[in-house]
Amino acid sequence: MHSVEPEAPKAPRIPFVALAEAQILRELRNTGLSMQHIRAGVARLREQTREEYVLAIHTIATDGGVLLYNAASRVAPEWVRAHDGQAAIKEVVDNLVKYVHYADDGFADRLVLRPYQAAHVIIDPRFGFGQPILEAAKVRVDTIADLFYGGRESVETIAEEYDLSTAEVEDVLRVTARRVA
Repeated sequence: MHSVEPEAPKAPRIPFVALAEAQILRELRNTGLSMQHIRAGVARLREQTREEYVLAIHTIATDGGVLLYNAASRVAPEWVRAHDGQAAIKEVVDNLVKYVHYADDGFADRLVLRPYQAAHVIIDPRFGFGQPILEAAKVRVDTIADLFYGGRESVETIAEEYDLSTAEVEDVLRVTARRVA
């Protein structure tokens, strides 16, 4: 995991690129890939691309069984198996990488957080100081939780104040409560 010296006492130590790598690593592990398989694939891709952050660029994925890399250049992704170059089923890979949005430079620039169902929660370093936010309202998840648990505001009041649905607010509170428990 990459880290940096914070610019201020309470500034983040983990840059967004490291957060993106951690998210992608978790998704790869959730599909059943072993760390040994991932390490070997990452080492090979670093050697091939000469890029340090291969987990944060749109060149690596999985179909649930093997590590894949994008063999295409500047066109639609062409996923192939890292160890033998055989083509993979595009739809399977696309489903697994949909939680990461990539900028034009190929690096991850926004993460969609998976635990949320009704609320579209993202991490985007341009908003909310890199904290999880509801994308439509650009309000931090912690703000919603603080209003409900600390401020004793009702779900309906919070939803109205931030132009959210009650389902979105309830989803945020459900995930937050599970995280605390």
